Amino acid sequence: MPLYFYDSNFYTKKLNKSIFKNILLKTMKYLRIDKKTIQISFVSDYMMKKINYQYRNINKSTDVLSFRYNESNFKLIGEILISIKQVEKNCKKNRNSLLRETTIMCIHGILHLLGYNHQTEVDKKIMFNLQEKIYKKYF
Repeated sequence: MPLYFYDSNFYTKKLNKSIFKNILLKTMKYLRIDKKTIQISFVSDYMMKKINYQYRNINKSTDVLSFRYNESNFKLIGEILISIKQVEKNCKKNRNSLLRETTIMCIHGILHLLGYNHQTEVDKKIMFNLQEKIYKKYF
């Protein structure tokens, strides 16, 4: 199973998990990582803020964080953390459903695990174009 979900507080109870999981599995296949494993954890806004400060020195919450695991573990690529509270804020701002916005954040996180980033305008354009292409293909 290439995807493991962790949601101790049932943050995802509002999501259609079968559609969500199906899109992410297709995304992984498209990116040729369907034999790999990714863990997706849904965390509180408080926990996301603490982790964001600990690893990025940014003292506020964020919608998604990705942590790539050691290269020596060939099966497990890494973990994606999602704050549903922040994703819900994005929904209002972007006029998206919770399923759509959470899916976009997970695709974004997967791309980060694969080394994509948005530090420069060129990198940002490459990453966001690929993110949009994948999203439109499967949603």
